[in-house]
Amino acid sequence: MNNELQSALRKLKNNQMSSGAWAWFKGGYENRYITQHIIAGFGHLKQLGVISTEQGTSDEKSNFEMIENAIKYLDTQFIKEYKDIRKYNAKVDLDKDHLSHTQLHYLYMRRFFSDIKKSKEVENIIKYYQTQIQKYWLSRSLYSKGLMALISHRNEDSKTASKIMNSLKETSITSDELGMYWKSNTNSWYWYQAPIETHALLIEAFAEIENDTETIDNLK
Repeated sequence: MNNELQSALRKLKNNQMSSGAWAWFKGGYENRYITQHIIAGFGHLKQLGVISTEQGTSDEKSNFEMIENAIKYLDTQFIKEYKDIRKYNAKVDLDKDHLSHTQLHYLYMRRFFSDIKKSKEVENIIKYYQTQIQKYWLSRSLYSKGLMALISHRNEDSKTASKIMNSLKETSITSDELGMYWKSNTNSWYWYQAPIETHALLIEAFAEIENDTETIDNLK
């Protein structure tokens, strides 16, 4: 299994572009979504203790450099999308909902790597999007609510995280046969509309934020 792990890491290192990004396929164009998805995966592995972002051994240093380079690219893309809100219209109302699924996924990914320093600009934009979460979470999908709860929890906005978690509980169904689930969690076209991934994310939110064994068992 360790050999398989090292082989997978080597493939990722070899396919990483000079910008820090990955393409969907070797030889393709850099792609923000798949880069973000890969780094979020590393975040999960870090949390599980499978890989380390310490810089002790040469392998650890190499992994850290790969992740750090990707995060530099993603930080740049995060800033760019924020600036694009006003690119063609300087008078656009920033109080309106400008939190895209890609920006939300970035905020979720970035919370795994607090040890990799953020620029002041990134920190300020994260604060802006946290106010967006506070205003617009109620109208979002289950998957987005799960992301928003975890982001708020990590940003020490316990009030917003608590509101979202209470709403998730109130809209759930619990039965002897199926446990705890959501009727609205159905399959659709987009990456943020996958029922199994959505349910797994909600288990992550309940485990990290509330850690109520009975609820987690019902969800599982």
